Amino acid sequence: MTRSWSLAAEVEAERAEEAAALLVEGGASGVEERSADLLPMPGERQPAPGHALLVAWFEDRDAAEEAGRSLGVPVEISPVEDRDWGEEWKRGLEPLSVGRVFLRPSWVEALPPPGAVEVVLDPGMAFGTGTHPTTALCLAAVDDLLARRPGARVLDAGTGSGLLAIAAARLGSPRVAANDNDPVAVRVAAENAARNGVTLELTVDPVAAIPGTFDLVVANILANVLVELAPDLVARLAPGGELVLAGILGPQEEEVAAPFRAAGLVPLPGARRGEWSLLRFRRAG
Repeated sequence: MTRSWSLAAEVEAERAEEAAALLVEGGASGVEERSADLLPMPGERQPAPGHALLVAWFEDRDAAEEAGRSLGVPVEISPVEDRDWGEEWKRGLEPLSVGRVFLRPSWVEALPPPGAVEVVLDPGMAFGTGTHPTTALCLAAVDDLLARRPGARVLDAGTGSGLLAIAAARLGSPRVAANDNDPVAVRVAAENAARNGVTLELTVDPVAAIPGTFDLVVANILANVLVELAPDLVARLAPGGELVLAGILGPQEEEVAAPFRAAGLVPLPGARRGEWSLLRFRRAG
């Protein structure tokens, strides 16, 4: 019988998405993130406050050890019973509604509520299932803006699985562009767009290379990347347009907001869920 291996590592919460990406790049067939905010199942390890526990699955122990070294933190590698770990990560993902959007994993059969738009998603090895607080916050913000401004043009920077971009298109946006520097994510987003019957302008090009301006720019990335991308994100924002930023922990809010205020954007009320924050801005005009 083929033996599989699990890797467990505790990292700072702000590094969780970056660390998960490193594990996937190292050959993980799936990565589960366990937050310190959630009550663990009986017998499961609980990360310390401000930290997240990542559990990844590998077919090869050497690959697990090499991926673990890339994290720079202690890891635990254990043998596990033979199972299809390519499917294991799907457990626990259920349909959910955020605003007018009904999000359904492709392997789950369920009917959307009356009046909802359905988004069918298979995130594969890309990020963005709607269950992470930052993704849900952004999805609610996209729904809110398109309800207030039907026909708004949308840019999803760092699209991952394509969830936010697809939702924007399903909510009626006539132009939705999305980028990601990971070609795998762009491929997965294209597959999900086709699954939902929508057309997206998908690219691996940087934000600065995307033509035109948008009524809504949404970026659910990491705090340091948002700061680095600030000039390019502002440049893509049309007069009167709104900018939504997520992937931000509470203590990082001021650091992230500063370059956008300095660029002349007007802060709007944001949102929080647990330790995660969403920031919103409007461009004058």
